Amino acid sequence: MARTNKKLSKKAVSKSALRYNACLQWCWNYEKMQGAGYAYAMVPAFKELYDDNDEICRNLERHMQFYNTNPFSGAVQFGASLALEEGYQTEIADSLKVALMGPLAAIGDTIQAILLNPPMNILAASLAAEGNWLAVLIAILPSFLTFVVRWPLFYYGYRKGEEVIADVAGTSTFDTLQVAASILGITVIGGFIPSILASLKVAAIEAGTIVNEAGEEVANTIEIQSTLDAILPYMIPVVLTGLCYLLIKKYRVSPLKTILLVAVLTFVLGALGILVKG
Repeated sequence: MARTNKKLSKKAVSKSALRYNACLQWCWNYEKMQGAGYAYAMVPAFKELYDDNDEICRNLERHMQFYNTNPFSGAVQFGASLALEEGYQTEIADSLKVALMGPLAAIGDTIQAILLNPPMNILAASLAAEGNWLAVLIAILPSFLTFVVRWPLFYYGYRKGEEVIADVAGTSTFDTLQVAASILGITVIGGFIPSILASLKVAAIEAGTIVNEAGEEVANTIEIQSTLDAILPYMIPVVLTGLCYLLIKKYRVSPLKTILLVAVLTFVLGALGILVKG
């Protein structure tokens, strides 16, 4: 008999969780992406669920198929899939894997790429520019947090099983978290814009000479930056950010080309003395 009809031991569950959370992308490739890592994580469980090596291999082949999602949010799906495999609900486990792969990738990528990485990297860059060693810790903090949180997410999915689908549905708390992460992340990044580009100022213009009260001729300097600040503080950072957004969103210019364009523009304006670092 291939099936052992046993419940998974805590040791097997822990081993599978460790393998998924730590080794999912070790064998990443363009054909199966995370498929090999996913199958490797299932090995401890299948060794307890089946007593025939051929049956173990057949089940591992199911999980060697294409799989790609965000590693930390995908821990929810793996936990639920493992619970279904424990009940020998293999078809449902395969369907769950395919169904949740995309939605969980969107949730995880939003949290990681918008809420965590950009603000922390910007803060780390600011500290690094000042020579502060805390920059290293700040830079690795997002990766550390998303790694540690995989375990509670895995056990949450393992407890919920098939019911986890309802939690990842459009009206669930996961969807609310995704939207909240996007709003908060964009707000935080927007708040960094003035502080990063605050030193970028328009140079003063010398408009001839004037005679001061002592009867001496002095340069007549027009402070354009003061005028701009009186109209709208941090006008240059705001306008520059708006132009970049316009290029990327409306005119479909790639982010890389936009960065290169900004670099060339600031270099030229700086060489001409129009822009200065205040």
